[in-house]
Amino acid sequence: MNVLMNKKLHSIKNAKMNVFSFGWYIYIIFTVIILFVLFKLKNQLDYDTKRNIILKLSIFEYILLRIYKRSLKSVYDEYNYFNELPCYLCNQSTILCIIAALTGNSILMSFCTTIGAIGCLLALLMPDKYYIDRPFFSRQTYGFYGYHCLLLISCLSFYLLGLYIPNPNDALWCLIIHLILGLISHLTNTILRKTKLNPTSNYTFTYEPENETLEMFYKLFPVRYFYLVPVAVLLSLSGYLFLWILRIINI
Repeated sequence: MNVLMNKKLHSIKNAKMNVFSFGWYIYIIFTVIILFVLFKLKNQLDYDTKRNIILKLSIFEYILLRIYKRSLKSVYDEYNYFNELPCYLCNQSTILCIIAALTGNSILMSFCTTIGAIGCLLALLMPDKYYIDRPFFSRQTYGFYGYHCLLLISCLSFYLLGLYIPNPNDALWCLIIHLILGLISHLTNTILRKTKLNPTSNYTFTYEPENETLEMFYKLFPVRYFYLVPVAVLLSLSGYLFLWILRIINI
């Protein structure tokens, strides 16, 4: 009996985190449960309370992100703070969630609900190779999967709590915001590379692709930043379709 118990404990302790692994499903189930609870509270909360929930959650996840990024210094000797700025799409979405919750701006809510949420799902389904086959009990797993699940909750809460009424026409504004954020990331990459503060800066992958999907676009149109424009358009079209589905469901 003790032998079997020790084997189980050893198996759990050494479990690896991969897409569709047992540990991965734990994070997804946790996310779905929280989203369901928020949805059930929709008619019991007033407008300001709903905004405060999203605001506090977004601030918490942003703090978690910064703590996680800073903790990497103790893991990697080559740690460079200028490669940990909040310039990736998901990091930018967290900041926009905070601004949207503070201002009640419907366009920003739309961006978070569509591009932000879709970006989170893509990150969870297609994580960078650095986050594949990592121990379930590790700061990399907590930081990456924990952060993206919290962000997915924040992004979808605007709709589930009834703060944002889906309007497919907002998809065009989402595309414009996405392109502007990408341009800001590209300019940041260029500045960091030119000043040698981070010679390999590649926020939002505007310089080089870092996964097979982006490599496909880069081969078709090998021009920095602009090779991502079709990706932004596809994400916006997905957002447009998503908004239509949410509008039809009208929960």
